[in-house]
Amino acid sequence: MKKYTRHQYLLFLVQIITHLSIIPMIMYGSLHHWLIGFAVYFVTGCFGMTMTYHRLLSHNSWNAPTWYEYFGTLCGTYGLTGSSIGWVAIHKEHHHHTDKEGDPHSPEHMGFFRVQWLSMFETPNPRYVIRLIRSKFHSFLHNWYFAIHLVIALIWYFIDPMLLVAAYLFPAMLLWNAGSFINTLTHTFGYRNHDTDDNSTNIPVLGI
Repeated sequence: MKKYTRHQYLLFLVQIITHLSIIPMIMYGSLHHWLIGFAVYFVTGCFGMTMTYHRLLSHNSWNAPTWYEYFGTLCGTYGLTGSSIGWVAIHKEHHHHTDKEGDPHSPEHMGFFRVQWLSMFETPNPRYVIRLIRSKFHSFLHNWYFAIHLVIALIWYFIDPMLLVAAYLFPAMLLWNAGSFINTLTHTFGYRNHDTDDNSTNIPVLGI
């Protein structure tokens, strides 16, 4: 039986908490809070996940100065979807075994529920992220991930409990679901320009 780490269970618990944030947002959130939530989601999703975790750190598809790598990584870290080391390692594993056995988040082999909710239980392979592991910056964020987030949560709570929800938990919930749904849908539905050996598809509206 596969053994899971304490950090994997903690990340799963954190994701449950972020999803519960929709309750106070609906009950007490003002227009101001909703605008903050979507603005933070844009920063973590665009600068953090898409430009940095995905295109820069996972695929090396563009060149960025060191200051931006650090800035984008901090944005992604703030989004509560895992450290740069963990996220990139799992994503590279996905591309190494895309839609085959061993793909850590393949809708075909793992099903919708597990891809949406349980993909954080996949143990990252360190061989995919040697450069990041050797980086003191990325290693620090990985090793102290939950301590960093505890500090962030406490700061927001003591400033204003609703900001803890609107500027932190709610946008993290949006980010988690956006990433998971896009991965699931673009390997299930959509059209293809090229015949490849995986199930990846194009769905233009998801890009927007």
